[in-house]
Order: sequence, then structure tokens, then C-alpha cells
Amino acid sequence: MNQIFKSKIDTRIYKSIELPNKLLCLLISDKDTEKSAAALNVDVGSLCDPQERQGLAHFCEHMLFMGTEKYPQESEYQDFISKNSGQTNAFTSELNTNYIFQIANNSFYGALDRFAQFFISPLFSQSCTEREMKAVDSEYNMNLQNDFWRKFQLQHNAALPGSTYNKFMIGNLETLNFPDTRDYLLEFHKKYYSSNVMRLVVYGSQDIEQLENWTQELFSPIPNKDLNPPTFKDMPYNETNLGKLIKYVPIKDQDYLEVSWIIDYLYPHYQNCPGKYISHLLGHEGENSLLSHLIKQNLASELTCGSSESMKLFSILSVRIKLTKKGLANHDQVLKLVFEYVEMLKQKGTQQWVFEETKAIKDLEFSFKEKSKPFDFVSTLASRLQLYPPELVLKAPYLMENFQPDLIQRIINQLTTKNILVFLSTKDFKGQLGNQEHYFKTEYLLQNLPETIKQLQINNISPQLDLPPRNIFIPNTTEVLNNPNQLPEFPEKIFETEQSTVYFKQDNTFKVPKTVIQLRIFCKDQGYGTLEDTDVLGKLWKEFIKNHMRELNYQAETAQIESSFEMANNGIEISISGFNDSVDRFTISMFERLKSFKLEDYSDQFDTIYTKTVQELENFRKQPPYQQVHSYTQILLREGGSFDNENLLNSIKNVKYDDLLRFSNLWLKRAKFEWLISGNLIQEDAIKIANAIENLYQVQTLPKDQVLQVRTLNLPHEVVYNFTYNLKELTETNSAIVVYYQQEVSTIRSQVINDILANMLKSPFFQQLRTKEQLGYAVFSMISDIRGVQGLSFLIQSNSKSPNYVQQRIKLFLHEQMFNTIKELTEEQFQEYKESVRVELIEKDYSLNKESGRFWLELQKHQGLFNRRQLKLQILPAITIDEVKQFYQQNIIERPRSIEIHAISPTHVEEQKQIGSTSLVSHSIDWIKRRVPLYPDYYSML
Repeated sequence: MNQIFKSKIDTRIYKSIELPNKLLCLLISDKDTEKSAAALNVDVGSLCDPQERQGLAHFCEHMLFMGTEKYPQESEYQDFISKNSGQTNAFTSELNTNYIFQIANNSFYGALDRFAQFFISPLFSQSCTEREMKAVDSEYNMNLQNDFWRKFQLQHNAALPGSTYNKFMIGNLETLNFPDTRDYLLEFHKKYYSSNVMRLVVYGSQDIEQLENWTQELFSPIPNKDLNPPTFKDMPYNETNLGKLIKYVPIKDQDYLEVSWIIDYLYPHYQNCPGKYISHLLGHEGENSLLSHLIKQNLASELTCGSSESMKLFSILSVRIKLTKKGLANHDQVLKLVFEYVEMLKQKGTQQWVFEETKAIKDLEFSFKEKSKPFDFVSTLASRLQLYPPELVLKAPYLMENFQPDLIQRIINQLTTKNILVFLSTKDFKGQLGNQEHYFKTEYLLQNLPETIKQLQINNISPQLDLPPRNIFIPNTTEVLNNPNQLPEFPEKIFETEQSTVYFKQDNTFKVPKTVIQLRIFCKDQGYGTLEDTDVLGKLWKEFIKNHMRELNYQAETAQIESSFEMANNGIEISISGFNDSVDRFTISMFERLKSFKLEDYSDQFDTIYTKTVQELENFRKQPPYQQVHSYTQILLREGGSFDNENLLNSIKNVKYDDLLRFSNLWLKRAKFEWLISGNLIQEDAIKIANAIENLYQVQTLPKDQVLQVRTLNLPHEVVYNFTYNLKELTETNSAIVVYYQQEVSTIRSQVINDILANMLKSPFFQQLRTKEQLGYAVFSMISDIRGVQGLSFLIQSNSKSPNYVQQRIKLFLHEQMFNTIKELTEEQFQEYKESVRVELIEKDYSLNKESGRFWLELQKHQGLFNRRQLKLQILPAITIDEVKQFYQQNIIERPRSIEIHAISPTHVEEQKQIGSTSLVSHSIDWIKRRVPLYPDYYSML
């Protein structure tokens, strides 16, 4: 048994074992978990696809779920997971395929049994081969408008022709739809799937001995073919295809320059991490950084840097820069500044204090690493087991053991113009580049880098480019308070003035030296929340504020202090979390910085920030259609602080610098502060923080009765309103629809009934409309609560059918198949669904941030029900099967109150017209809102 290195606060028990079939397993016993989970990672991915069947590894991942010899029914696994409070997923990467599930503890053995059978005796049935090809094709179509995938494919296409790296990873009907594809699939599985190249993680509440017995029993039968893991020897890049500039047209209106260096394979040095050292400096956003210099010259607005390993052969170090229009016009100058910073690093030499500071932060991060969701945890660990020895599987990403200046300097010296690919993307290139990538139809041009860049000599380095200052936010102490035994279970109001209300909870659960601060500043100056003009001014103001605070915030971020500053529909929302010794200092510094803001100091950046904000508004309609219609549900159903994106675009066109200056000078003159402070501090400390901010930021009080009321549309029974719009991107092949059923004002009892219904609907809706009817890849049914009015949403994105057709299928499913299923529901089945809901309600928060987030959402409802989960648990046993049947009958069948949102792809316009609609169609959100009465604001402070 290997000793697994774990964090100071990790009380779970770990054990690694190897089964007789050479399957390496990590077992994790967590007596406090309500959810168990498992993940199995196979050491094969898309790079192993045959050239003539690209996408086969991904197709194999899909097909593995379609029944086994022991459990031949296709939906058996999904149904079992769904009705037992679980979830499941899988993904295929270049090198690995990862299968994951999570489930209620008492169903873990049954889930493990079904899961293991995928790797023991999958059916790969002929009957579902064509259907799953279509599912893969739907996934491909969903990603057609995704700029990440478009650039990803161009990078692979830039590899040497015929090389392993030069492939199309997702797959579609063009690459898979052949009579012999199933034969290829069987051969692929035979060639690459073997227990000795798999890694398994099993996580449960049972003791280690029980988990080991189950694992031995269920996973030992996986066949061991003693395969060698795939290896790759052909480098996809050399002097013939490096030193290139790839220009391309993105979907979103954003301009980016990305520099990717092909460097030595860094994995063998994972314990000393030269990549982390270099990325930390190149990607820094604080004082003396490359980004700060670019922003001051109005050339860029954002920068990220990171390294990744590929093909077990080489690594890629990338710097990605979001350009301003000036930066786009002078992208050679931006590139020169990147190399200027690299030259500064070379000349300064490697610095031990930078390494030690980064190491100290990584050590702190690992030492006090809290739990994460079991589903995500096991998936991550199963992948890591392919890379690291079991004893380091938890700690490896945080390791910086030894300072090796020669190694770091060697990698920095590889950052030259000879081994780079440079990607430059802008909509301005549209119609100018002359080439179209085959799979994603991306317009592009591949050319040599200009000689001026290739032969670049850095003679002078700008004095603004230097190493970052030492970090003032690294905590001096990580002492955890000795808590009294009886601390309140829920937040309590500890302080109130006319202007501030402070809720507080001292942590007695997670025992970490951390604090979480949540703050809502209610403000409606100049009609904010009621006027579109003021809303766009608020968006612009926020961008200037973020720029003003960027260097301070980034220094805090590198010391593990997370912060966000966002405009809410009724003011501003701020959250700060991190080590408590640093958080209080940072909070004061942040508000001092906020108070010092003067728009006049940044007047030269108005055009840049204005253009960026316009682009972000325009890019709303370039998101995946299912994300658009989901967002529109909130916009359409709320009155107050919710505006149609198209209206905001029209409003911002009229905004001038003087308008923003007036807004900035008159904004935040009257406000009300609402706080939730929790963690490793006492209530006197929390009051000090709130008092200090109130004294620092003295404003007039906004009375409770003047805080913006956000109200929900009260949908009628008699008419179904339908907001319909056409998607503007001519290359968008997907349409989307959401059908929303409004129910009633939310009570604890109605919420529990809705929880049960949602649990009953999830798997059948998915199985019927995605798996069987193949209407699309994104198929969701979900609960929604809009300002205290509850409902159910059904959302589908389809590349094959129009929204009107999909709407008919949704209605047919709800009125016939699901109606009959609920009518015939047995008491035994009903109790299983109730048990699934019970497990969800007893699930503990796994981190201080998670707990604080839940209480913060509750606080914003102003209903005082921090014990909502306990109240639901009390009511759950009394809910009857007849009550749920009647609820469904009333709200879905007999007297539904619904509304629809249709986003129509250019490819579906004709079918949409031919089918027609029985609902009242409008192309204006405002037109619908004017015709529908409103509920009161059930989340009001009053």
C-alpha cells in the first residue's frame, strides 16, 4: 500500500491497489459524503484514430454506453443513475478517454456493476450504430460555431501532412458514416481497450475494505490484453512548418493574437515545474507586467499564458492576447513586445525568490485544499493516474520541489521566433484570406512570419517591463481558530445600520484559515435597473473599474484570493474569498482603490473599452443557440434590470464619453449594503470590515422601499406567447427552443413536488428526444425559479429540425409518453424518486465557498430560510403520489401557463414556416412584456 500524500485538512482514507488483471485503482473512503462516484480512464484518445475513420475514439466512447451483455437495455445505465440522484458523462481527449458517474451511496454497488460491464462486455449493437453516429455528428454541429474548436483544428492542420497530430478529433457523418465503421470500431476496441492501460478511481462512504472487495469483484473480469500504451514518435512540427503566421476569421467579434512555442517535453520535470515559473511571469497582470505595458499603450486588454503537454513528445507554451483595434493594426509591435519581455527574462536570469514565492503559494493551496464535487474529483484523478505515481496523484499539480535555474533558463532560451506558430484572428479579415478549413469552414491564411519578426533583434528593453514586485498578500499566518462547540448552524444578523446589514457565520465545519465575503450594493441612481441607457453606462463603468483595480486584483489572485466585481440587476455584487489573514487587508485595499477612481484618468481608453463592450453585446447572439434561449428565459420573464440585448446595442450606439463621465460622477451617491461574511473569523472582525467600508465609502442611504423591485411575468392560461428570432450567422446550423411552464408562487411544499417531478422527467426526456429521436446534442429539462415563481423548462438545440417541429415533439412527449408514465407510476417507483430527492437535500456542502454561496443565494431571497433544505426534508415524506400526479395534470396538461423562445437557424427557416405555430409569435420581447401582468417581487427586502 503506497502512502498517498494529501493535504493537511483531508480526512479521507486513500489506498492504491493493482488488480490481478493489472488494472491500477485508487480507492477513496469518505465517511461524510452522501454521493459516491467512480471514473475510469483509458490510455487512448483521438490521436489513435485511423486516418480513414477520424472521430472513431469519440464514437467508441458513445457506443460503449449503449448496452452490455449483462445489461442489454440501452437506457439501463442512464435510468439507474438518474433515478438514484446521480449524473454521468464521458469525454475523449487527444490521449485519453474518461468515463465518470456519481450516485447516491446506497445505489453505489449497482452503479459500479453496470459501469464495469462497459469494459467487460459491451454490445456495440448494430441497431444503435447509425443513431450514435448521428449523436457524434450533432456534437460536431454544436461546436461548428465555437472559436476554440475552430482554432484547435487550424493548429492541428498546421502539423506536417499525414502526421498523427494532423487529424480531425470530433468526427462526423462524413468521416464515420460507412458500412464497415462498426468493424473499425470493434477492431479499435480490441486494439486499445485493455485493463492494463486503464486507471480506475472509486470514491464512496463505505470503508476501504468494502470498496476494495467491490472493486476486486466487479472490475477484475475486465480483459487484460497486456497492451503497450500508445506511443508517438513523429514530431508534427519542424523547421518547415514553424515560424508561421495563421490568420483566421472567428465567429465572435474579438481580436486575438496567440503565440505558441513548441518546446521540450516538460512532463519529466513535473516535480520542479519550469513551465509554471515561466507562465507565472509571462502571464502576470500586475505591476511591471507585459499586459500592463500593453494596456498603457492601448494595444491590448487581456492576456493569459499557460503550458500544455502533447503526444508525450513536446510541450506548447502559449501567450494569448486580446487586442484592441490599435493593437490589431500594430500586431507586429505587440509581438515585438512579447519578445522584449522574453529578452528581459533572459537578461535578468532565473530568480530564486520568484520560484520560492510561487512554491510557497502552491504549498498553501495544496495544504488547505478543500473537497470538490466527487464527480469532478474522480474524473481528474483517473486522468492523473495515467501521468503520476499513485502516491503523488493528489499533490503533483502543486509540486515545485527544487529550484533548477539551468533547466528554467534552457526553456526560456527556447522562446524564439524559429519555433513558434502565431495565430491572428479578427472579423476584419472576412473575405480576404482565400482558404476555407474543411470541417469548421473557417476562413484562414497560413503564411510565413514576416522576416522583420523572424530576424528580430531586441536591442533595448522598455523600462516598464520588469519582474513583478513581491506579493504583499501571501498570508503571514494560517492559524485556525479554536471554535466553541456550540456555534450557530446558519448565518445570523449581527449588525445593522440604516445603510448596512451584516449577516455572519463563523466556520465550525471546514476548519480552514479562509474567509468568504459577499456584498450586494443596492443602488438605483440615474434610474439604474429601469433604463436601458443607464444599464449600458453601468456596463462601461464596470469595465473602467476593473481596469483601474486590475494590478491590485491580480496580485491578490496569485496569493489565492479570488474576487469578482459585477453589475447586478439592482446594483453591484462583490465577492472575495481566500486566506483570512490576507482577505481583510485586500478588502480595504480594494475599496480604497475603488474610491480613488476618476474616469478622467482613463479618458484615453474610452474608445477601446467602448468597442470592447459593444463587441461583448454583439457576441451574445454568437453564443451557442441553446445558451441564448436559456438566457432569454430570464430576460423575458423578469421586469426590472432585464433588457433585451438588441435594445442595449441600440442604446450604446448613442453613448459618448461625456455621458459616461456624468454617470460616473452621479453613480453610487445613494446605496444600501448587504453583507454575508463567513469563515475563520469572529463576529467582531466581520463588523470591523463592514464598518471600515461604510466609513471609507460614505454615501447617502438608499431606503429599503426604494430598492429596485424585480418582478416576474404572470403568464396567462389562454395564450402561449412565443418570442422568435432568426440567428444571424449564416454558418449556424443549429436552432434552439425553450418551452417554459410556469407553475405557481413557490412554497416549500411546491418546491419539493417540483424536485420530484424534475427527477422523474430528466432521463425519459433525454432518452426519448436525444437518444431515440436524435433531435440534437443539447437536450435538457430543468427546474427554474424566477424571483420566487417556480416552473419547469425544456430546452433543445437541434441541427436537424426547426423549433416548431421540436416544440411538437416536446409537447407530444409531455402529453402522451410522460403523462402515461406518471399515470402508471407505482408506489415503489415513486418512493425511489423521493429517495433520490432526499439524497440531494442531505448532500453536504464540500467547501466553505460552496456553503457561503448557498447561504448567499438564500439571503438574496430575503425570506430568512437558511434552513430551506431541512424544511424540505421535513415535508418530503408527506408528499403523496396522487399529489404529484395532480400537480403534473394541472400545470402541464389541463391548465398550463407556458411561454416559448425560438432561435431559428438559416437552415431551418423554411421548415419553421411550413410547420407553423399554434402560439402567439412576436419578434419583440418588449411587445410580450407589455401584454402580461406581473407578480409582486417575492424576493423584495420589504
